[in-house]
Amino acid sequence: QGHFNAENTILKKGCWVGANAILLPGVTIGHNSIVGAGSIVTKDVPDNVVVAGNPAKVLKVIS
Repeated sequence: QGHFNAENTILKKGCWVGANAILLPGVTIGHNSIVGAGSIVTKDVPDNVVVAGNPAKVLKVIS
């Protein structure tokens, strides 16, 4: 009763996570990506993008 398994959340090199952002268990934030403040990340974030919102969506590709 009450068993709980949490997956690891992975933050890759150079990524930024804004204040009060929520990263759900098991997501990966890609290299050099930015998560906007207050965002809720429900899926993996690719490399070199800016995501924000609820749920977080790609807003911009960083070149």
